[in-house]
Amino acid sequence: MIYRIYIPGLPLSQFIDFFFYYQGFQAEYYMEKLLPDGSIDLLIDLTEDPKKLYHNEEATSYTTFRRSWISGMKTKYILIDASVSNIIGVHFKPGGCYPFVDFPMLELNDLTVDLDSIWGNEINSIREAVLHERDIDRRFSILENYLFQKGKNKMENHALVHYSVNQLVQSPQMWTIKNLSDKTGITQKHLITLFRKYVGLSPKMFSRIYKFQKVIHLIEQQKKVDWSMLAYEGGYFDQSHFIKEFHAFSGLNPAAYLEKRGPYLNYIPIT
Repeated sequence: MIYRIYIPGLPLSQFIDFFFYYQGFQAEYYMEKLLPDGSIDLLIDLTEDPKKLYHNEEATSYTTFRRSWISGMKTKYILIDASVSNIIGVHFKPGGCYPFVDFPMLELNDLTVDLDSIWGNEINSIREAVLHERDIDRRFSILENYLFQKGKNKMENHALVHYSVNQLVQSPQMWTIKNLSDKTGITQKHLITLFRKYVGLSPKMFSRIYKFQKVIHLIEQQKKVDWSMLAYEGGYFDQSHFIKEFHAFSGLNPAAYLEKRGPYLNYIPIT
């Protein structure tokens, strides 16, 4: 298996966490849960095989996607096709996708959308250019240059949103909407409006997801999990609140998650 990441330089690095590429991944299962992580991902499939977004774990219903698509902010887990073998993509920072589209980010919430419905045939031309280039670094450069041209006239971080996002990412358990409103000097209503436009989610939902993500990362750091301590460090009111939130985002209680989690963070195999 080949797996590579590439971190762009300025100004794209303000908006894009990293580009990624993988080839030759062969899963022993056909489906996996992808947990909400507070990000938007763009994917370009370099094969012609349709990929499935399942509607249930029984795989009786699904939507297919080909060539390229974008997955918006998630407020719950999704069920995706594990048989993806040759993909290049973009992992946007929270609020980072906004310069590259012409609509508020909330319109992508909990949706996966074909990219040609947003960017037209030009994304198919970029895919063809990537396909004809064999060098991985040059493939990254093609996609990087395209996104730079696409967003160059909108690459300006909204200062209040950028500040608020960073606070919630770093310490989601420490902040409320009121705290952020007081700190930034704008009303709670205005802050919510800005978040929905630039990030997609409300500050409250964004904070909930990052509290959940903090717990997921803490679990990976512990040999023996102390659930009470995790709930406390995650900023949950009590154990009941913690379990309820964990189930809302993963579909599992914490103990079941320990048994079912896979080798990759935020991906849970369905076997």
